[in-house]
Amino acid sequence: MNQKVDPGVLTRRTVVLAVVLMVACYYLWAVRAAGTGFEWLGDHPGFYDYLARSFASGHLYLPFAPVPELLALPNPWDPTVGSEYKVSDVALYNRRYYLYHGAAPAVLLFTPWLLITKYDLPENFAVFLFAFGGFLFSCATLLRILSLAGMKPGPALLALLLLSLGVCQGVPFLLSRIFVYEVAIAGGYLCLSGALFFLARAIPSGNMYWLGASGLMFGLAVGCRPNMVFAAGIGAIAVAIYLQKSHRTPKLFAFFLPLCLTGVAIAIYNYLRFNNPFEFGVNYLLASATNQNRIKLSADFLLPGLYFFLLCAPNFSPVFPWVRLAFRYPFGSPTHSFPQGYFIEPTAGILYLAPFVVAAWFIPRRDALKRTHPEDFSAARMLLWTTLAIGAVLLLSIAWTGFTTQRYEVDFLPSLILVALVNLAFYIDRSVGWKRSVFSVALMLFIGFGMVVNLALGISGPHQEMLQNHPKRYLRIAGWFSPMPQFRPLLNPYVSVTFEVQFSPQEDGFREPLVTLGRTDPHFIYVEHRAGGLRIASRSGSSRLTHDVSSQDKRPMRIAVTYSPDSGNLTTNLNGEDIFVQPIAMLLTAPAEVTIGENRIDANMTAGRFTGRVSGQHTIVQSRQF
Repeated sequence: MNQKVDPGVLTRRTVVLAVVLMVACYYLWAVRAAGTGFEWLGDHPGFYDYLARSFASGHLYLPFAPVPELLALPNPWDPTVGSEYKVSDVALYNRRYYLYHGAAPAVLLFTPWLLITKYDLPENFAVFLFAFGGFLFSCATLLRILSLAGMKPGPALLALLLLSLGVCQGVPFLLSRIFVYEVAIAGGYLCLSGALFFLARAIPSGNMYWLGASGLMFGLAVGCRPNMVFAAGIGAIAVAIYLQKSHRTPKLFAFFLPLCLTGVAIAIYNYLRFNNPFEFGVNYLLASATNQNRIKLSADFLLPGLYFFLLCAPNFSPVFPWVRLAFRYPFGSPTHSFPQGYFIEPTAGILYLAPFVVAAWFIPRRDALKRTHPEDFSAARMLLWTTLAIGAVLLLSIAWTGFTTQRYEVDFLPSLILVALVNLAFYIDRSVGWKRSVFSVALMLFIGFGMVVNLALGISGPHQEMLQNHPKRYLRIAGWFSPMPQFRPLLNPYVSVTFEVQFSPQEDGFREPLVTLGRTDPHFIYVEHRAGGLRIASRSGSSRLTHDVSSQDKRPMRIAVTYSPDSGNLTTNLNGEDIFVQPIAMLLTAPAEVTIGENRIDANMTAGRFTGRVSGQHTIVQSRQF
């Protein structure tokens, strides 16, 4: 006799499948959009492909040797050593190169692929597999905890929850530039998500196979990212407490055995490379900055790290892609200097990537829901508290190291989002009337905002990779979302800016803007007040030109700035004389981003506005010169 499928169950399955396919398609597009396609054949190895070759050949060092000039240096780890002698981002020890990133991605994926196919695995495809697998585990964990708590969100809410798991957790930014860092972080995301899923399956039943799988995945997470040892420790404590309370203590070995075996394997791997089971290679890292090849945990790092990872605002603009990372001082103030040895890259706080994440701290009380089985609801709360503790401790541990960069948020943000979404689904589920509508609309708006920020950062990437590698693709996408011409980016347009300025006296060293062009790769023309007069400067990337003006000249100055797409030169004319002719390889700007007397982009470059008088302004920005 055929059983009828519940229409509600069928609808939920359809929603889950549709969201999964949408996220899969986006991830596949994103890992290729800013770089290349999947290089299946030929010799295009990344660092993890090299490590796979080493493992397949039966050794641990990378299959290329340091040059004799590097080995002859008294201190080859000195960051000032030129790149012509060293391979950056690898560890040098005992005259051999080693990968200091975790080996688990090579064990899980790269080495098996090489042994089976005899080819290197494209690193961007590996990141796709890791990121998509992490997303699938997160979805399954969410559904499992919702089930334990007795909740069945409607199709619209369920789709929203799943989409936020796939987009708002920082992964779009990770997919925009694929290198060894992204492989390790995506591998850690997969393994930690898998560990939480298997733990959710093991609770409350105490199934030994699920417990073993969870312990193994926690261990592999450490093999990807050493800081995941904190997640493994929290998971182990949670399992021990839960099994002890449920009188299943003998089952602890099922979780701890694979976890400990993985830990022992990592320790042996480190010992065979560096004669130290706890050395991952950071102390022997060949880096370009003095503050990278060190392990230092300092309370001085903690508060700035929390500011950048939680609260630091990106730059918002009406010009596509609307959101970009910005370099800022701690707490947004130049008066707060960086602690000595601090490593910083532009970073946006998670309250902008997922503003609803604050709900992670509002886990329902034990007596908040009566209609589900008490043991199941207790298990759901235990899973939520464990996941919250993992996310919070990972956040604190990374902030404590003084290494701050956007990609590290994928270590802790997915866990915090998972807890926040379950909590929000619970409060919406128990609400009625106008409260339910308000909660639902607010969640939709917060998730929508977070999705826009994440997708925009995925377009801009760490270094505008899509624009640099595929400018036509970038402009085509920008055109789809730029209906207003003044906010539509143009590539190498004809630009003509003329105006007259009268300067106001300012203190020595004060900088104020004259003309700013673009935002993606901005160009600044500004004036610096000096004791002997004025210094006009034009800065584009690392190129800076200056022209001094005598303080005796009190007349208004006529300034004209032009960019010719034919010559590729940005020319600055002062009172009829060309003072700068600066070659610009590529100028991307919308008409609205060509500003006179304003700097809305980089507060560290100049003051926000010109303090004197500006008159006779005339600006032309055209896609071609007429």
